[in-house]
Amino acid sequence: MRALTGIALNTFREAVRQAFYYLLLAAGGAALVVMLWVPLFTFYNDTDMYKDLGLSFVLLFVLLAGLLASATGVSREVEDKTAHTILAKAVGRWQFVLGKYLGAMGAVVAATAVLGLVLVVAVYYRVQLDAGVLELGVARGGLGAAVTAFHERQINQALTVTPGLALIVLQVGVLAAVATALSTRLSTAASVGLGLVAFVIGHLTAFLASAAKAAGGALEGFAQAVMSILPFLEIFNLNQKLSHSMLTPLNPGEPGWTDWVSAWGYVGWASLYAVAYATAAIGLGIFLFRRRALS
Repeated sequence: MRALTGIALNTFREAVRQAFYYLLLAAGGAALVVMLWVPLFTFYNDTDMYKDLGLSFVLLFVLLAGLLASATGVSREVEDKTAHTILAKAVGRWQFVLGKYLGAMGAVVAATAVLGLVLVVAVYYRVQLDAGVLELGVARGGLGAAVTAFHERQINQALTVTPGLALIVLQVGVLAAVATALSTRLSTAASVGLGLVAFVIGHLTAFLASAAKAAGGALEGFAQAVMSILPFLEIFNLNQKLSHSMLTPLNPGEPGWTDWVSAWGYVGWASLYAVAYATAAIGLGIFLFRRRALS
């Protein structure tokens, strides 16, 4: 257990020390801040659109950070010959692969936390920026119940994106497991590239299934085989529902409270799928790495 923890911590430190990691965080934070001031022309529904775009931006930058961190873990150690030294110290290959994955996931969680905090604060202020003429006076210093209600709406709107952030961690966790498994046999570039392919196909599964069924024959069988192997990533996509909802986590008993509980309940079910798929992917990676000659 100590060896596994050491590998995970070392991988996490290496990932967060890389220039690309800070570059992605800076770019993601800048994109969220810039979009905060961009009018979206949705007739007082700009906050809803901003939440959808914000979650998409967070997913994009966290995905890139996660794939780069997970794909470089095993392959770089093998290419630099440092894996030989680590495995010679009574460290099992399963510990090596699993530790690399857990370390990369630490970097994923950290990146999501940083960009998620920026998004939550930005949504809070976006509500004020998008306030109508009557609400604007309240937002700028009114008194009484109207002010309290407005600030509660700001808080509730901001916290509405948190289930989406949790789903981002789960989705990137699945793809990071795929990239880690691939990196046991392939180069970093190939692992990242195939991870991105899995991301695209995983979100187009329903469309591709319909297209393959229409084509029929061997093409349909091949497409079904590919889609049965790749993860179904739309299970992690609640952006549209969350962006057009205002959950009320601070007010139990109100109608929005039911939606809040339902959203987090859905996250719980999605996490079961994520853990199952990631476990299978990492298991495959361990199997492949055990049969790889390091000399």
